[in-house]
Amino acid sequence: MDDNAKDMEYELADIITERPHEFTVGRKHHRLYPVTLAKIYMLRRYIEGLSINPEHLRVSPYLEALRLVEEHAELCRDIIAIHATPNTYRDLYCRQNMVMRRNALSGIRKEDMATLMMIVLTADKTELLMEGLGINKEHERMRKALERKDKNDGNITYGGVTVFGSFIAPLKEMGYTDNEILFEKGYTFLRLMLADKVTTVYLTDEERENLSIEDGGTLIDGNNPESFEHLKEFVKGHGLTIND
Repeated sequence: MDDNAKDMEYELADIITERPHEFTVGRKHHRLYPVTLAKIYMLRRYIEGLSINPEHLRVSPYLEALRLVEEHAELCRDIIAIHATPNTYRDLYCRQNMVMRRNALSGIRKEDMATLMMIVLTADKTELLMEGLGINKEHERMRKALERKDKNDGNITYGGVTVFGSFIAPLKEMGYTDNEILFEKGYTFLRLMLADKVTTVYLTDEERENLSIEDGGTLIDGNNPESFEHLKEFVKGHGLTIND
């Protein structure tokens, strides 16, 4: 296993166990918890006020985080205080405890604050994991299979245009409660749960023949005259020819 694969395994283990990042301010210990759906919406207006440079964050995350701390110290303290809030409804909406956490961060050095900001701003590894673990490849295979489906099979899909239909409803169908989806389970954990869910696409024999073997299609026997003629027609449709 190469280093990149090991790193992805470690990232996946942290997501599954929802391991928080621990840090200390003075004698007080704190944790940065995995971000939840509720926290994402709560953090949105704070993040928008930072005017983050995405390219700088990608190339030099610490330097960009340090710039943000120097220019937006108060906002950065608010953001870290939210990330340091335990993942429960009661803790997230307890104003007194939120103020206490924010005040506790007032004594932290700007370099340490920048490190914490770098952690929270680069914490979402969902897209990298989906690519590295092959989930995106599976989605592409499924997309190709769905393209082969007969458009006249009577199935029409509606909805899924907001977070309610595309995220919350499917998770509830899987057995998660509103409280778990919004306040308890990490957003990355839930996204991967949905993305890697086993899905079956039912195709007719004819639809399968038009799908490549790599994408789950069927092998065409060139010695069978009927199959060979079908192959010639398929290739002809792509602007190519097969000599008999």
